Amino acid sequence: MKQQSRSGEKRREKLDYEYADVGNRRPVGFWIGLIVLGVAARLAISAVSLGTNDAAAWLRFGHEINADGLMKTYEKDSEFNHPPLPGYWAALAARIADDRAFQDSLFTNIFKLAPILADCAGIYLLWRIWRRRRGGTAALAIAAAFSCSLDATLVSGYHCNTDSVYVALCLLSIYLLQDCDRPFWSGFALGAAINIKLIPVLLIPPLLLSCRRWPQALRMVVGMAPWTLPFVPALVLARHSFVENVVRYNSVLDRWGLNFFLLWGQAGYDPGAAASRWVNLYYFKVARALIIALILIWAVVARVRNRWDRYEIALVTFAIFLVFAPGFGVQYTVLVGLLLFAIRPALATAYAWISGVFIATAYFVFWTGTWPAFSHWRTLLPPPVAVVGLLAWLMLIAIVVTVLLNPRARPSP
Repeated sequence: MKQQSRSGEKRREKLDYEYADVGNRRPVGFWIGLIVLGVAARLAISAVSLGTNDAAAWLRFGHEINADGLMKTYEKDSEFNHPPLPGYWAALAARIADDRAFQDSLFTNIFKLAPILADCAGIYLLWRIWRRRRGGTAALAIAAAFSCSLDATLVSGYHCNTDSVYVALCLLSIYLLQDCDRPFWSGFALGAAINIKLIPVLLIPPLLLSCRRWPQALRMVVGMAPWTLPFVPALVLARHSFVENVVRYNSVLDRWGLNFFLLWGQAGYDPGAAASRWVNLYYFKVARALIIALILIWAVVARVRNRWDRYEIALVTFAIFLVFAPGFGVQYTVLVGLLLFAIRPALATAYAWISGVFIATAYFVFWTGTWPAFSHWRTLLPPPVAVVGLLAWLMLIAIVVTVLLNPRARPSP
């Protein structure tokens, strides 16, 4: 039995690191060149594109904040559903662009610098994480694989939103907690991520419960505390609008995950127009509570079993959100990509390209045919595109099962 256990452990270790070993077969300069190529691709795509509907929305938000202030924007524009900091970034980008027309793309080029730089930070973090495990060359290979990820490249270089920023900050938070034992700075990084978008709030219960000593958890909470300050003015001066716009925001109904089946025969966005009307409406209302309940259960299980490290705990947490999401934007696909590269690079590469093909076809289908390129969402994802998305969704489920059944390594108590 012991021999079988050791052989199983070796198989799991081989599965975890087989992709990293590819790095030793190529010179260092090759991987550095791929990293540079991936970053250059993001900048080139940004230069020739405006992005999606989000690009036009962020330009409008920037102008509104410059003209009326942040609090008035929450009250006047119900589509402004982000924390304050991204709003200020949009306002700064709009001011630098100097009221140029949207078609000039100067605003979007400035705005997209933040997600592109966040991807660069993700590349650096992956290199640091894997250098400690497999050495510098293998680490460069994995960093290069993420740099050339089609999914990450399109979201940061084309889409024009802030998702890549909070994902990189989440990876930084987990790295500081898992590899560096710096709970205060881990909490500080997680608080910064929450100030970009509220989705990283989902990581708070699992990461706090992963702390084996309560003083460690307390230091993490103290690290997050300063990042509550940017929310105070909005909660005091525009409380109702802020809660409605940001806290209760449920994203856009689309053909992803379970909604792929519920919305199959539907053409518009109205959830009441589907043949399965009552199921559709019911799920749209209860999915948020379901996701929170599942994540809390997962947080408790992860602490009690103590089989998974924090990278895996965070990956499963975000995967639960993506698998059961009642609303969806194609940019959400990057939510798990960077974390997956820190755990299973081979699976991460496969997911990055399947999801990348999915969002690339979506961008192309909704492309207006103009330059700089602009993809204008007018309806639900067409069924052929949604089928590719279904493949990415099913692969995500398979990845979660793989991580749950074959943990990378037992974390030290």
